[in-house]
Amino acid sequence: MTKHNKKLIAIAIAAASASPLALQAQETGEPSAALEEVTVTASRRAESIQEIPYNITAVTGEAIQNMGADDLGKMSQFIPGMQMIDSGARSTGLVTLRGMNVGGLQAAENQGGSDIISRYVNDTPLLIDFKLVDIERVEVLRGPQGTLYGRGAMGGTLRYILNKPSTEAVEGSVTTELYQNSESDGLSSDVTGILNLPLSDALALRVSANMVDDAGYVDYVNVLTEPGVSNASRVVEDSNTEETTSVRAALRWEPTDDFHAQFSYYLQDQQAGGRNAVNQAFTGDKFSSPLRYLEVRDNRDDLYNVEFGWNTEAVEIFSTTSIARYEGEGNRDQTDLLCVGIWPGYCDFPEFSAYTLEEDEEEAFVHETRFLSTDANSPEWLDWIAGVYFEENEGTGSSREFTPGYQGWAGIDTGYGEVEYWAYSGSTFEERAVFGEATFHPSEQLQVTVGARYFEQTEDIGYDCTVLPVYWYWTRDEVTPECDSGKSEIDDTVFKLNAAYNFTDDVMLYATAAEGFRRGGTNIGPQLLDSEKAFTSDSAVNYELGWHTTLADGRVIFNGAIFRIDWKDLQVPAKSELAAINITGNARQGQIDGIELSTQAAVTDSLGINAWLTYYDHGLKGDAPEIGGFDGDAFPGVPNLQANVAVDYAVEVPVGELTLRGNAYYKDEIQTRLNSLGSFNDNEELDSYALFNLSADYRLDNWRASLFADNLTNEYYYVGGRSARRYGERGQFHYVGLPRAIGASVSYEF
Repeated sequence: MTKHNKKLIAIAIAAASASPLALQAQETGEPSAALEEVTVTASRRAESIQEIPYNITAVTGEAIQNMGADDLGKMSQFIPGMQMIDSGARSTGLVTLRGMNVGGLQAAENQGGSDIISRYVNDTPLLIDFKLVDIERVEVLRGPQGTLYGRGAMGGTLRYILNKPSTEAVEGSVTTELYQNSESDGLSSDVTGILNLPLSDALALRVSANMVDDAGYVDYVNVLTEPGVSNASRVVEDSNTEETTSVRAALRWEPTDDFHAQFSYYLQDQQAGGRNAVNQAFTGDKFSSPLRYLEVRDNRDDLYNVEFGWNTEAVEIFSTTSIARYEGEGNRDQTDLLCVGIWPGYCDFPEFSAYTLEEDEEEAFVHETRFLSTDANSPEWLDWIAGVYFEENEGTGSSREFTPGYQGWAGIDTGYGEVEYWAYSGSTFEERAVFGEATFHPSEQLQVTVGARYFEQTEDIGYDCTVLPVYWYWTRDEVTPECDSGKSEIDDTVFKLNAAYNFTDDVMLYATAAEGFRRGGTNIGPQLLDSEKAFTSDSAVNYELGWHTTLADGRVIFNGAIFRIDWKDLQVPAKSELAAINITGNARQGQIDGIELSTQAAVTDSLGINAWLTYYDHGLKGDAPEIGGFDGDAFPGVPNLQANVAVDYAVEVPVGELTLRGNAYYKDEIQTRLNSLGSFNDNEELDSYALFNLSADYRLDNWRASLFADNLTNEYYYVGGRSARRYGERGQFHYVGLPRAIGASVSYEF
């Protein structure tokens, strides 16, 4: 037995013993009410979370408001096994579940790419750092969810369920929040308005709007004033600002209890300043960056959706159709990459600097229709669901690298102005799938589910062009773009088998074997070898044993799971042989052994506790010399141990309701890259850290006021970054966590 496995067992025993302690407190304390039952639709049916035989976490909109979370960054502290690499508004945060991550912790520079978990807004897949506004609940499904959720759900599924329009009453709320962190010179604000408006007995409109204005806290201390002319610089304080506007409107028609139709529109428009990235080793300051350009980015997402549901006597039908559009534009400093990582001769020009301008557009059409069995027309021993899925995604991208003043200094004219590198491409992806699950009930206690999904995927690279004006000026007779195209097709089937046994109404044991799949793709860039132009799909199989228990007359919940994930053909970051550009390759195999434990307890009418703990033993199985990886190398960003304890305490006051809340979150040390030896070794270990948050929440009639302090001890910690080996001492950085933030919010509900 390995050292890690012994530690895992010891942790499991210690955490398991915590549940009886909570129960003992129940039996000796004051009487208390049962915990509220949470209903979810993760299985595509409305069921209590304790009755679904999977490891699911659901966070209600009320709980999100109580914890003061307006995005995943803070909410992830309350989700067992979730990792959120919060790199700031300019990038899509890396979100992983159950340790399924092999990419470096540098964050995506745009919102494209192939995520290892699927993210859904209602029933539409959308890769976005969604603002948690007017949310009914957030559902988190761990492990491969390939049968019901498809290609992006190899690591799990994250679902944002929005509040529906209601014909019951005119209602809404207005909320204003002001806060300031310890490193910022200005105040930040978050303003939200929500209105539900019945238009008739069958028609209702719901609208919401949110504006975030974050003042930032990272200083760029060497921003060039005249790039390519001199190295004169200026300081831009609190550069990592964020201005985000979110708007949502939904019109729902529900003429009968058995039919509804709803049209929804969602907009998120974001202007972001620099990175949440610092280089203390170079600047000597914990919250500053020496990069030469302000790395701003604008992102806009539009989502249009039409859905309808019809509950007939024979079958329930649900259909959803969406059009999602994304536009993004931003720049980043590339000076150190070119001088250190590509060719040191660029730095012979004393005023040399470089930046990249990226422009991306994407439009996706998604349709899904599902059919569910009804109690009236299905035998008692069988439930089933079947559906069809279609997606068409068209995207274009352009990345231009500029070196101001270099060509004039070198005495050349390439005909492309200041451009040193330009890559642009256009592609189309299509997926067609049919899926289904059947649940058999041989007895009242036993149920067995069998599921499968068959899919066909096609990726068509219409054009993939590259031009290297400066390099080709010296090495070729003509500087013209090199273009390529190609098409790839794949079809496959993934399966799921699940069995659950209810020993009592409050004790369930379940076992699952499920497959997940992520599509392969094409690498873009100059001078790629034939073997580097494409990477294959990877797949995972999850073997899991879990339990759901409700104790003490519903006042204590203790759930958990033990699992193993076998991961094959891992899609990993690599570098091309000739031009040393970043590409995606494949490693052979990885493995994750884990245990997840969570408990909730209503200790008294006044005191509630919510705690969870995860332990993951993870890494490569076998060497992967093509990426510098070796047997046992840990997956990036994944701690062995992670835990959170949250406490709510209601204080008696003469008027109104006062609740004190606090949580303590711990995360073990992590690695930044999946390599450990040789010339590839740009991995770094980031230290463990603990965060403490406190708040006081007062309610009186329709009013609510809160005071809060996040990161109370002002812990200084890193969540990701890039190393000096690739970018040099000046170009390296770390993504730094949010310093202590103190604020207040006031809301009025009507």
